[in-house]
Amino acid sequence: MSEFDQLRTATYATQFRAAKAASRIPEWPVLGIAFALVSVVAWDLALLWLAAKLCRIVFL
Repeated sequence: MSEFDQLRTATYATQFRAAKAASRIPEWPVLGIAFALVSVVAWDLALLWLAAKLCRIVFL
């Protein structure tokens, strides 16, 4: 393989890696937001369940 072919291959590989890394970047904020929403909903449900239990104990 000539020096030009090696350089061209390295350039394409670098561009491919950069494009692959750029395509992966948006996943993390989306996953973070989804995880935050799920955890907030889980806490809300847990607090509602606890409030219902406490109301049942207090009023019965």
